[in-house]
Amino acid sequence: MQNDQAMRRARGVIQEVHADFKRIFGRGGDNPFIEEYMTDDADIVLLGQGTLAMPMRVLVRRLRAEGKKVGFVRLKWFRPFPSEEIMNTLTRFKAVGVIDRDYSYGSPNYGGVLYNEIRSALYSCENRPPVLNFIAGLGGREVTIDDGVDMSNLVFEAGESGKQDHPVRWIGVRE
Repeated sequence: MQNDQAMRRARGVIQEVHADFKRIFGRGGDNPFIEEYMTDDADIVLLGQGTLAMPMRVLVRRLRAEGKKVGFVRLKWFRPFPSEEIMNTLTRFKAVGVIDRDYSYGSPNYGGVLYNEIRSALYSCENRPPVLNFIAGLGGREVTIDDGVDMSNLVFEAGESGKQDHPVRWIGVRE
């Protein structure tokens, strides 16, 4: 119970430290929990954490140059999970592609850890977009721009149809 209470207080600590960091260094974005990249008019978004940010930003710029309305959302913190921010952000889009650099054996839909948390956070939302999962970058493999193009194409398809027949896809692994 004490650990639970500490985790609930952690949210306020993160917000406080984020505000201090922004005041001192003049950067850090508006939201301490998620970062949005070119999402203002996006139809679909890819979502990931950590090292995925740079290649996904490059991907988004390339796809935008082709006229495709795609954005990227980076999760800054996994715990405490920012459910409120996820709900407020992701329900704006036609579909979401969650990129996991892990796999959760035996989990719902046999997906990654982040995917299942995102689906759980969106469960009670009335305007819930289709959510696809991409298991990529396992074993230190690079997630390439070409991988990102393939992933975004599948997310665009789900956004147009409103459904996902195969919600979990493995990217860049040997079969």
